[in-house]
Amino acid sequence: MGRLVHPDLGGRQPVSSSTTTAPDYAHTYEGKKPYVAARAATFEDIRRIIGDYASAARNAVAAGFDGVQIHGANGYLVDQFLRNGANFRTDQYGCSIENRLRFMTEVLEAVGKAIGMDRVGIRFSPNVYTQGVEDSDPIPLFAALAKRLEELKVPWIELREAHRPTSAGAVPTEPVSPFMRPLYSGKILLNSDYDGPSARERMAEGIADGISFGRPFISNPDLVHRLAVSAPLSPGDVGTFYSGGAEGYVDYPTLDEAEAA
Repeated sequence: MGRLVHPDLGGRQPVSSSTTTAPDYAHTYEGKKPYVAARAATFEDIRRIIGDYASAARNAVAAGFDGVQIHGANGYLVDQFLRNGANFRTDQYGCSIENRLRFMTEVLEAVGKAIGMDRVGIRFSPNVYTQGVEDSDPIPLFAALAKRLEELKVPWIELREAHRPTSAGAVPTEPVSPFMRPLYSGKILLNSDYDGPSARERMAEGIADGISFGRPFISNPDLVHRLAVSAPLSPGDVGTFYSGGAEGYVDYPTLDEAEAA
């Protein structure tokens, strides 16, 4: 998580690409608390963290998963190295696009070696400010990233590519998927506040191989059926997100149950 973890959850100061502090508040067992300043990761930290990614991937496959998705989006650690809004390093992990791609590349190489690259995907949030992270010029960054993914033979990626202001109020910049598509032959999934009509519209552009859904699955346990029959989607109760209990997590009705009520 990089700078998006709180010492309450691990007892130690978080590390990031650079010495920075995330905005807003962290979720802790005692409620929300302000983030604390992260220290810049040393080369020793980077080696250890890359090993942690590989170990986690091996554990996931040993537990029966088909593969893993590396979290390179939403202001988490990979994102903190990728985008110049959070990476202020002046060594081989910072400054140029090539250097900012290095941490992600080494993570992918380690995970691919551990479980096979055919089992590995990665997620990005290229055109939206999220948890304090953004890039001043995302198109050349993600075009170069697409070339790197092609070289590494990463089979699929997911882009949190917002097409309208997000549910958190972030206003997206220009989509990067049209610039990545000619350079990357793997599968591209798009994500972020889509419903049935907007998902079909994006698919019609011929860029994406699929649309993924996250939060709508919480408030619509029968989401696939609702999309198939063009039924309206139930909104989620944001006040119960991350609450840790059944309320707002497993108590939403299906379409049939809602109509019967």
